[in-house]
Amino acid sequence: MTDFTWNNLKFWNDHECFRHQFDCGQLDVAIFDAVRDESMKLYHSNVTISRNSLKNPICIVANYLFDTLCHDIFQIEAGKLKEGLISVGSRSERELDALDPEIIKRFDNHFKYRVIEDDYYSESEVEDAHHLQRVLQWYRDFFGASPDGASILFPIGALRALRRLTSFSGGRALVLSGDKGNNNHEQFRGLADPHVAVHGSFSVMVNYHAIGLYCTSRSGFVLHDPQEEASLKVSALVFTGREEAHSSKRHGLSAWIGSEVERLSAARSLAFPNLCRAFSESIAAFGPNDFFVMQKSMKEDSQRPALKAIVALLKLSNWDPDVFYKFRDAVLQQVPACTTKLRNDLCRNLPCLWRQHFVLDKDKDVAFEVGRLYYGLRMYQKAIQFYQTSIQCSGEHHVTFHNMGLCYYSLSQNQLALDHFSQALLLKTDYVKARAWQQKLLRE
Repeated sequence: MTDFTWNNLKFWNDHECFRHQFDCGQLDVAIFDAVRDESMKLYHSNVTISRNSLKNPICIVANYLFDTLCHDIFQIEAGKLKEGLISVGSRSERELDALDPEIIKRFDNHFKYRVIEDDYYSESEVEDAHHLQRVLQWYRDFFGASPDGASILFPIGALRALRRLTSFSGGRALVLSGDKGNNNHEQFRGLADPHVAVHGSFSVMVNYHAIGLYCTSRSGFVLHDPQEEASLKVSALVFTGREEAHSSKRHGLSAWIGSEVERLSAARSLAFPNLCRAFSESIAAFGPNDFFVMQKSMKEDSQRPALKAIVALLKLSNWDPDVFYKFRDAVLQQVPACTTKLRNDLCRNLPCLWRQHFVLDKDKDVAFEVGRLYYGLRMYQKAIQFYQTSIQCSGEHHVTFHNMGLCYYSLSQNQLALDHFSQALLLKTDYVKARAWQQKLLRE
């Protein structure tokens, strides 16, 4: 796993869930600047990965990466290709501290455009100059006669990252990328400045269509999810390592006009039927964005979703702990009165849910919520185990000790119950529920 800053790597490196994989050599971490670095040094094994150092193809997972890398801006107007230049200022008349990170919220962007040639990248991107020129020519040729023109965000940072990463394995790689963006070139019609989203950092929409053209130019192919109404786009790219010469003799120049590129990419994909079927079933037929829409609708459009529906959603998510956490209150409200069959379905799959939990945020205490669920199912020993895990993962809390006290009371272990109610009061002296139970047990 890589990132460009050690703070993120340190979090992964110190995480208990990864310890076994680090110790047995199945997992490693490395600092890697995807736009600039030509190699990466693995932290644990001390191995350096560089150009052609890997014998086998690599699999690259780029999850919400490309939208934050650098982009270039182009427009096609009256058959001419133009580059976009941005001037960034502040909407405030005066900034007291030019290094204040909050300035990002007050950015005032101004764009201007000037005519360029198709060989725009001939000096800055020597190794990919031919492929990038091909991509720019495709846009100029396709939109050149359009009266509306076109506005193109060009993911040059992503393309640089792909060139560097694929060089480690001789140009052979499978890339699975998910991000906000577009893969339909028709979305680029019209002349408009790009939208820059500000969210602590800033990002723009990823042009997966351009990334697909680039991959195809390098003798690879791309699989896009054709669904247009999607906040998350997922694409699979296959780089074969068999890059053609800079001439277009093999397929002819016509292969880079209009939809011919798509047909060329589709023809190459036929050699990988298992990958195509897996992408169709897991992404195109029903993918991550579809699941997100269904989950969001169930959460926001229904005051209390039926427990059967929540269990079905959990099953569809492969018992994802995050989904359980989102619907925890609705689950806990309905568990006491649920059928024996539904209770058995929950009990059978709760261990699977917990095995898949990866602690990212200690405030999102999944162990505590699983403990509450086991209590609602009257499985008190299991509930105690998860309350103890909650204390280990998220720290001591008065409600956790109170709930453990309830479990011990239900098991007729009154002294342990009293001890835990007392511990809850040590943490919060005015906790009324624990005080009431403590007094009840003292009277008994």
